[in-house]
Formats: sequence, C-alpha cells, structure tokens
Amino acid sequence: MDNTPDKKLIHEHVIQHIDDAIANNWIKVYYQPVIRALTGQLCSAESLARWIDPELGFLAPDMFIGALEESQNIHKLDCFIVEQVCRDIHEHLISGKPTFPVSVNFSRLDFIMCDMLKVVETATSKYNVPRDFIHFEITESMIAQDEELMKDIIEKFRNRGYEIWMDDFGSGYSSLTLLQDYEFDLLKLDMHFLFTMTDKSKTIVRSTINMSKNIGIKTLCEGVETKEQIDFLYSIGCGKFQGYYFDKPQPYDDMLKTMEEKNIKIEERKWHNYYEIASISALDLEHPLEIVEYDGNSFHTLFMNDAFKRQISLNDKTTDEIDNIIFNKYSALVPKYKQFAEKAIASKSIESFYYTDMGNYYQLKVLYLAENENKYLFKAAITNISLEQNTKERDRLDSRLRELNHLHEVVLLLNYKENVIYPLLGGYIYADNLNENSDSLRQACKSFSELYIFPEDQLSFIDFMQTDVPVQRIIKDGQSFSKNVFRVKQKNGAYKWREFALVPIVGTDGTEFLFTISIIPEEVEQALNDKHSLAIARQDSKVDEQLTEYARLWYTLLNNSSHKFFWKDKDRRFRGVSKSFLDFYEIKSLDDIIGKTDEEMHWHVDDGPYQGDELDVIGNGKIVYNAPGQCIVNGVLRNIICNKLPIYENGEIIGLVGNFEDIDEEVFRIQRLMNPTKIDNLTRLMNNKYFMLTMMDYATQYADEGRNYAFILLHNVNHHRIEDTYGSNISASVLRAISDKIIDVTGQTAVASRLKEAYFGILTYLDSKEKLEKLTLKLKEHIEEINQVNGQSVTIKINTACHLRSEDGMNDEALYAKCLKDIEQIETSSEDN
Repeated sequence: MDNTPDKKLIHEHVIQHIDDAIANNWIKVYYQPVIRALTGQLCSAESLARWIDPELGFLAPDMFIGALEESQNIHKLDCFIVEQVCRDIHEHLISGKPTFPVSVNFSRLDFIMCDMLKVVETATSKYNVPRDFIHFEITESMIAQDEELMKDIIEKFRNRGYEIWMDDFGSGYSSLTLLQDYEFDLLKLDMHFLFTMTDKSKTIVRSTINMSKNIGIKTLCEGVETKEQIDFLYSIGCGKFQGYYFDKPQPYDDMLKTMEEKNIKIEERKWHNYYEIASISALDLEHPLEIVEYDGNSFHTLFMNDAFKRQISLNDKTTDEIDNIIFNKYSALVPKYKQFAEKAIASKSIESFYYTDMGNYYQLKVLYLAENENKYLFKAAITNISLEQNTKERDRLDSRLRELNHLHEVVLLLNYKENVIYPLLGGYIYADNLNENSDSLRQACKSFSELYIFPEDQLSFIDFMQTDVPVQRIIKDGQSFSKNVFRVKQKNGAYKWREFALVPIVGTDGTEFLFTISIIPEEVEQALNDKHSLAIARQDSKVDEQLTEYARLWYTLLNNSSHKFFWKDKDRRFRGVSKSFLDFYEIKSLDDIIGKTDEEMHWHVDDGPYQGDELDVIGNGKIVYNAPGQCIVNGVLRNIICNKLPIYENGEIIGLVGNFEDIDEEVFRIQRLMNPTKIDNLTRLMNNKYFMLTMMDYATQYADEGRNYAFILLHNVNHHRIEDTYGSNISASVLRAISDKIIDVTGQTAVASRLKEAYFGILTYLDSKEKLEKLTLKLKEHIEEINQVNGQSVTIKINTACHLRSEDGMNDEALYAKCLKDIEQIETSSEDN
C-alpha cells in the first residue's frame, strides 16, 4: 500500500505551516560545493533549502517551492535562507572554520513582497558578513516577467558589492538580449546541454563560454556528473563546476567532510580575485593560449589550450606532464624563462621572447595579468616558427637566430633605417627599454647607456652605437663585424665587462644589424680591470693602497654625491666636474665645459666676484667658505653658496677645487627638517599631532567667540579582518579610500585626521545635534559604499560617535574621550550579542 502523502495535501500543509517551519527550524540549509576548474579547489557553494517536517518527513524543494510561489509566501523562505546563511558564515568566521562565498536563490516575488536589498543588508550588517561572501542567483524567467523592476534590482545589488548570477542560462528565448541589456557577474549553464556529449552540444557550450568571457562574465556549469564532462569543460575554459561528481547538497559539516575525503582544498578569500582573473582569461581559442603562474622560483601551468600544445608538439600530454617536461629543474631554458618573467612583471605590458629548443625556433609572447603574495599570473601565446605553416617567419630568422642563445646573453635585431629594435634573445636582462614597445632605437641606446654602462665608458658606447658609424667602421677595419668591450651594471650593482658586437645582416644594405652582448672569459676580464684600475702607481711599481682608496672615494663622490664639485687649473679653466654639477646646469657632456672658464660659459650676471675669489685662491692660497653668488640656468637666476680651496703639488698651487649648493634648495630642505609635515603620509589627511593642535584652535574659538563645534569619530570595525585576509598593502589602500570618502562628504567645511589604526576624527563647526547626526550618518553611508579596493572585494563597517561642544556636561578635553567610549560600548555590546 502506497503511504506517500497526496501532493495536494503537501501543498496545503506547506502553505499552512511555513511560519512554523521557519520558527521551529524545520527548514535546513544544505550546501553544494562549487569547484574552480583551474585549481580544483572549492571556491564557493550554493545554498539550498530542505524541509524536514515532523509529520511529513523529508521534503525536497520540488515539494514546497511551487506551493510557496503560488501562495506568495516564497519571500518568507528566501528571507530565512538569507538570515541563516549569514548566521552560518558568521559562526564559521569567528570559530575559524573554512569560510567561502555562498549563493542564494531568489524569486521575483521576493522583490514584490518585501525590500530584499534591505533584508540582505540588515543580515550582513547584523552578522558582519563580507558582501563578497554572498552571491544571488536569479533566473531568466524572472527578468522576462518584469524587466524594469529586475534591472533596477540588479543594479542596486551590484552597486552594493553583491554578485548577481544568472541561473539556467539558455532556458528561455531572450538570453542574448539579456546579456546586452543587463549586468551579470556569472552565467550558470545546466549540463543538460552535454547530456549526450555530441559535437553539436559541445559547440553550443564552447561558444557560450567564450562569448560570456569575452564580455567579462564568469562561467559555471552545474549538473556535472562524469569525468568526461569535467575534462571537456576544463579544456574549453569553463570557470567553475558544480554537480554530483563532486558532492550532493549536504549540511555544512558533512560537505566539508566529503571535501576532505576527496582531497579538495578550500580557496582562501585573499586568492579569490587572483584566480578569478586567471579563470576568465582561460579561453578555448584557435590561437595558442596558456595561463601560467610564477612564484619567483618555479612555473605552474593553470590552463593550456590545444592550439598551444600543438605549437610545442605535446598534443597528448596533460598540463602537469607538460610542466615536468618544460619547467623541470634541469632545463637550460628555465633561467631564461625566469628572466623573461621578471621583465614582464616590470613592464606590465606584452613582452616577446625568441629562443631555440630542440632545433625549433619559438616566439613566446607574455602579458602580466595579476600578482598576489609573490605569485604572478601571466597569459602567454607561442609560435613555433619552424612549423611548416610558419615558413616565411622561419626563413626570415633562420640566419639570425640558430642557437644564438648558447653563445650570447643578449641578441637584438637593430634596424637603423626604421629606427627600431626587435628583441631576439635576452633583451630583458639589462635594459627595461629594449623591447618591441620601446621608444626609438636612438632613445633606447641613450637610456641603456645612462642606466647600465659604466660612466667612464658611456661616451665610447654612444660612439660605438652611432647610426652612421657601424658600416664605416667595419669597412675601414676590413672586418665582417664591429666589436668593443664595455662595463655593464648587473642586478647586484656591480659592473662586469661584456663584449658588444654589431654584425651586419646580409642583403639589408647596412640597415639591419645583429647586436650581441656576450660574457667574456674571467682572465680577460681581470686583465681589463687591471688596465683600467684607479690605483696610482709609484716609481717602484708598488701600489699605494691609501692613495688607491682615496681615488676610489673621490670617484664615488663625483658620480653619486648630490654635491656639485668642480676643479680647475691655474688659468681657471675647468679640468672636471661631478655628475651633479652637470645635472644642475643641464650640461650633456664634459666636452661642453672642459678647458673653459666661467666667463666663457656665460652663466653669471656679474663675473667679478667669482674671478676675484678664484684669483685669491690660486694666487695666495686663500680658502673661500660659503661665498654667496648667483648663476643663470636656462633663463632662471639661481642663488648659490660656494666653497673653493687650492690644489697643491710639491708645495706649489696648480689649481683649485670647489663645490656649491643651491640656496633655495637647501632652505627648503632645512625647513622640511625643522617643520615636519602636517599630513599623514598614508591617508593624506591631517596627522594626529596637528589634528590635536587644531582641536585647541576650535576650543579657543568656542571660548572666545562662542562658536559651537562638533567632533565625529569613525571606526572601521573590519580593519583587522581586511589586513589579516589581504595583507598590509590592501588594508592601507582601504584606509586611503576611506579618507577620500571623508573628503568627498566634508570638503572644505571640516578638518579630518586618521587618529590611529582605522579610527578617523573630524572637527567641524555645527550648531545643532540634528545637523551633526545627519552629517555623521552621511559619512557612514558614503564610506560603506566602498566594496572593492585594488581589485579585492572588501566590506567596510563603520561605527560612529558624535558630540557637540555645547552639550550638557561636555568640555573640550572630554569630546574625544566621550566619542571613543561610545564606540567601545557599541562594539562591546555587539560582541556580547
């Protein structure tokens, strides 16, 4: 005999007992995990209602959802689910249990029967749940029934920092129109499309996912049940999976137990945005695409499409197997990949890298995507120039690239006619400018010289690289190439000798050259160092260590000090100047000043005082200290102060040495030291010290003029949670964002300061409590609108306190203490509840 209750009876029972079910917790929240495709980690879960009735037993959703919809009671269930999910998340947060975003299903009637945004905001505020931990699912049919209502709702929820997901995408007839007219964060596709896994169904899903990602919408496939479906969805770049393959809906603790048994880890909140960027960048395209992660030591491929695998001839391998082949610790290419990765990180733009491997030529293009805690994310494309379909490119490079990476650190293709650089190998090792997106060849050479070539070698290097010189020099010397050695700055700051060569490309009429930088043997480098040593030798060829040390010190001062040194011969002609001297006068080369006098440089209004001082120094050994003067620099009269001393040799004066400083610059520097800034460097509000001094000014105005003022104290309760989740850089950016919001509201009418941590104080002239409370509420609401900082989702919760100076029993000293005490009471009460 069938004891199953009649559907009509269940329908009536549900309607009659929905309030009892909520009050008595007959309705339970079950969770079904959502898995990120690229990492295999649990990244969120869907909340689903289950009714366990004392009379009817377990009721599945299809046994009560319809009844609640028809009776317009569905909002009661959905409001309860929102409350329960927020309570669960809160308990997990404070107990240290794994916590993750949860999606909640909404009905159209929810928005008709109540203010659902207010319900959600009340629950998230009550339980202090980050807004990015709650997502909301709506269906296409909901929008079709009331387009204007739903458009307004979607916009309001998203503006507050909640994600809106479209469930059952493709089940109606207007899906594409909805994507054009509405803003969604994620599309959920049901796997009924792939139930048969036909070529046609695969094409539909592939096209839908690509289309979604191309317009910036994330993707999730639900109803996933087989390994075959998982493999296919991963290969086409589907972002997330949900289905019985991973777990059925269960109570929270049971779901966690299943995840642990299946060795599925839970994605930490601080990695959510990082992997969302990776997920939305993974596309099944015709051209090669790889999403790869770099931690400063090793590489890990998150996604690689079939086109990329074909280019590297590893079609039948998994990404893990490919990583073991390409990025294993014994690979000679890994150091070059690392250098290239560092280049891409520095430039944040597309970088190209040509290299050879196993007889093939490759061009690798990489774009930096994101970083988090010393992990870096890249999108890469590769072209195997050796493949038949790339014969034109292969032939063009054949004579230029073959195995050059075994001979040289850097190989560039220089086109003097087009004034451009093409990096072939290692262009990233030294100069950040030398890439395909750099300025002109001439500008790149100049920048390279200034940044990386040893100062003494810079003029020779520029001469070596001059546009019209290479061919002439090569012809004159009867050589097939031109070469020279220069000292190049390394990452550790040391200079090492490197051999530079310019090799003309046959058939280009001297317009194209291979430019190479090569490591030279140690014994050759030592010989060059000996030749260029700063040591001063005696007659007996022994090196005087003290004089050598002095020479090095003087050389360092000339090239690195901010002091403007100069020295002259007995005729007052310049023998040399420091780099800072050249920079001050904006003189490009020593050749423009060596052998000239001050008068010939034409930079004094009155030459007399300078001539007199220098003649006294040279003629009778006078020492000049702090002599004031003036000089002209690019049409601007600058006030300077100068020192000059005689130079002796064997007791005879042979010249003078001196230095000078810009008086205006020195005064400004000293004023900065004597009068520290009033600004808090982090927030650009007034710092605590000067805010308290300003508070005394307000107190004086109140005492002398009777001008009433108010103090407002704001505290972001979630500051430490943000710092613990994302680190100090993001938490600092949040503080800066809060300060910007404060200025937006108060403008020029108030003084604001970050008093400590995430406490902000505001002083303003107001004459009523009503105006004060209105301003305080406006500040709170405006600040709490912040929901994203530097790409990371954040939830700001501001507690406030405010008092007028004129309130009974109030005095100037008590304002801050009273506000602080009020906030402490609010937060203590919140913790107790």
